[in-house]
Amino acid sequence: MTGFNMTNTVYPLNSTNATNSTTPMVMLRETWVRAVLITLYAFVFILGLSGNILVVFVVVRNRTMQTITNIFISNLAVSDIMMCLLAVPFTPISALLDGWVFGQALCHLIPMALGVSVYVSTLTSTAIAIDRYFVIVHPFKPRMRKGVCLLLIVAIWIISISISLPLAIYQTLEWDSDNDAPSCFESWPKQNARQFFTVTSLVLQYIVPCSVITYCYVNVSTVLRVRAQARSQHRRCRDRDEIEIKRKRRTNRMLIAMVCIFVVCWLPLNIVLIFTEYKRTLDNWEYYEHLFLSAHVIAMSSTIYNPFLYAWMNENFKKEFKQVVPGLFYIFGQSSRAGNAATASQYTTVETTVVAARNGNLKPNENDAAFDSQTETVALNVRPKEDED
Repeated sequence: MTGFNMTNTVYPLNSTNATNSTTPMVMLRETWVRAVLITLYAFVFILGLSGNILVVFVVVRNRTMQTITNIFISNLAVSDIMMCLLAVPFTPISALLDGWVFGQALCHLIPMALGVSVYVSTLTSTAIAIDRYFVIVHPFKPRMRKGVCLLLIVAIWIISISISLPLAIYQTLEWDSDNDAPSCFESWPKQNARQFFTVTSLVLQYIVPCSVITYCYVNVSTVLRVRAQARSQHRRCRDRDEIEIKRKRRTNRMLIAMVCIFVVCWLPLNIVLIFTEYKRTLDNWEYYEHLFLSAHVIAMSSTIYNPFLYAWMNENFKKEFKQVVPGLFYIFGQSSRAGNAATASQYTTVETTVVAARNGNLKPNENDAAFDSQTETVALNVRPKEDED
């Protein structure tokens, strides 16, 4: 969930330190290496762009999909689309061409846009975790309204742009005589200013969000487990409660998986960037560009996994995806068919019992159980309304 020192994630091979390096990029001149590099980035670009556009489309087109969680998920998808359009193509092209050929304006814009994208992803994931915490741990507190959710998203973008401004301000485009090509790199007034920005970004993008997210999801998981154990001891509407808890658990597993994938994908690149920042000889290593591009493509691949998670773990997204692209998600439908049948059977059993009780078709003891279930159903209906995930 981190991307600190994001200028280097655009093209660190032309960073301040690497500019003076005469280390030949031998590996990148090999045809097979170029072919593998182009294939991997093209794969990430196509899947990441199409998958996240599909996510935004199904949420926008269907009002029933516009829950608080799904609106935040759409914001995540928008940030991933930005990353696919900017960071994914520009970095390998610059590496393959041994220079920055996109002009002065994009030299300032691309690093900042990547920084904004990573901050938006991080802050949005944190907002989702906090929202889930209040929905499940404190269910009787007022629910976040859609208007507040949209204002929060606007605030996330404003904060992300503000914090990422130095990435646009301290960029310089100069001619690199070693590579005989333009070079786009960071040019800070003082070295300690750059290091301060790096450490600050690490704290704001990684340490604080990960701490908050971990706290929220640990508490959410604990509460759901305790509720499941408590309700399993009561007969009244046990099936319906179990279904509700399983649904919430599945949603939280999906959200936790999203965060874990983001953190794991960005970890290798951040290790490379930290070592580059504080160990000046690393970017002069013969295979540095090989190491960086491997870590970079792993980080960029974080944009492709979320749509597959939604299709696998969220029934509503799965249904919408199938309507938009029929047949594409057949594999996901097979995996959950048995679970859906069991869920439908449980709901049918409870509802049939209540109807039979109303018609007086049950024995006295069965009537008691049925009306108990009916009473519990009514009680369920007056609980604070939560998003249908």
